[in-house]
Amino acid sequence: MRRNQGFSLIELVVVIVILGVIAVIAAPRFVNLSKDAKANTMLSVGAAMESALALLHSKAVIEGQNIGEDEITISGVQVPLLAGYPSVDGGDSFEQINAQVQVWFNIESVGKNVIVANPSAAPFFIDKASGLNQIYIFFSGAPTTGNRTEYGCQVRYQNLLDEGPSVRVLTNEC
Repeated sequence: MRRNQGFSLIELVVVIVILGVIAVIAAPRFVNLSKDAKANTMLSVGAAMESALALLHSKAVIEGQNIGEDEITISGVQVPLLAGYPSVDGGDSFEQINAQVQVWFNIESVGKNVIVANPSAAPFFIDKASGLNQIYIFFSGAPTTGNRTEYGCQVRYQNLLDEGPSVRVLTNEC
């Protein structure tokens, strides 16, 4: 007659301790994966923006709108241009800036005012710094008050007359 044998108490304790040690070592690595995913998403947004800018500039060149200040109509939305690249009109609302960004750069976003009222309205929100001719793209969980321009998880687009367009990606706070 065979006797069924189970695990002894000591064996169970050893297995639980080993699983606990593995969890303590592995958990922080999985937590960092979330930050890495957000940082890589911002890098992807920046790269996609640069590609969209090249396409928009090509369209502006073809239509002869690549010198000085002008505007181009895309899908019924007027996009102000500076040297054939999007510029920021300080008089435009956050929603107008968002609509402009969406037609030249296909991104699921809303204007800053919408994200303040409904933080889950979209994965990204668009902000602007009118005097500096800058457009910012943030994750919807980013701060919506204070100086967001210094927040370290963003894509910033800027088009200065003397320097031309630039895309900067910050990921140190993602």
